[in-house]
Amino acid sequence: MTEEKIEVEKGSGNVFQDLGFPNPEEYRTKARLALIINSIITESGLTRSVAAKLLDISKSEITALLNGRLDDFSIESLFSLIRKLDCKVEIVVSGKPAHNTAAEISISMPF
Repeated sequence: MTEEKIEVEKGSGNVFQDLGFPNPEEYRTKARLALIINSIITESGLTRSVAAKLLDISKSEITALLNGRLDDFSIESLFSLIRKLDCKVEIVVSGKPAHNTAAEISISMPF
């Protein structure tokens, strides 16, 4: 039995960049915000119908959001949805570390 060599390439830390998406930081940010919204909805025990009503969006929009289809959502609209879920949004701007050549957006969720 011969062993097949598999080439491995280290990722950049942003799958959207690795896949060649335009504006990979925007896609990554939107994905992270959608994950936060999904977590809040799940942990609150809300159904999709109740969540859609609470967020003032259609059932098809909540389905798209929870399934990661985010092209119709802006970062600002996702921030707005998080606020409608009674969460505080803080934005902190700081200089990038000298060792990091690309500016990035970092999002944290303390819960």
